[in-house]
Amino acid sequence: MATYNGERYITEQVSSILHQLSKDDELIVSDDGSTDSTLQILTTFQDPRIKIFNGPHAGLTYNFENAINHANGDYLFLSDQDDVWVPNKVERMVAALQNADLVISDAWICDEKAISTGKSLYDICKPHKGFWPTLYHTTYIGCCTAFQRTILKKLLPFPPHIVMHDYWIGQIADLYYKTIYIPDKLLRYRRHGSNASALTTGKSPLPLYKKLSYRYWIFYYVLKRWAK
Repeated sequence: MATYNGERYITEQVSSILHQLSKDDELIVSDDGSTDSTLQILTTFQDPRIKIFNGPHAGLTYNFENAINHANGDYLFLSDQDDVWVPNKVERMVAALQNADLVISDAWICDEKAISTGKSLYDICKPHKGFWPTLYHTTYIGCCTAFQRTILKKLLPFPPHIVMHDYWIGQIADLYYKTIYIPDKLLRYRRHGSNASALTTGKSPLPLYKKLSYRYWIFYYVLKRWAK
């Protein structure tokens, strides 16, 4: 989990995760310098499975990289600080990971109270995979993703110039590993106006030169991992 000033929703999210973890699992939190009560809230859980690390103060993408670097598990789940995991998320995704290196689930799109709008992410953005389609338009959503530890060989370290962590992860997974989408809606994807990422609709507000630039760098660094 990557955190930054997440006091408003983090209690509900952490609770929804801990209820699904075994005593040997861990919740890695990389906090990027929160100035609100995020860290105090995390300590009130008094749960040894929660392990907090200082973030790199380099933005969301590299805050997630820091969390991944500190993770010890065989299966890694990415988590935002403001969503809610449905009760069978871990069980269902671990089962799917027996047949894939990386798994992406669907999710309910919810309002700020985590109440479903009746739409899912797959309704808004139809899933696809394949290196070239994903390079053109990624449908990998980090908070819906889990993967086996084996992909870290090519995934880490994150290169410079990448815009979002899930874009990079998707490209690495599509070129070098087996990925699958599952239809289960395993997350309440909360939209509240202060989200760190925009809801994927297929249209980007970035100017054309920036779109071309970050795709070039993703392409360049993904291919550089070929011999790794």
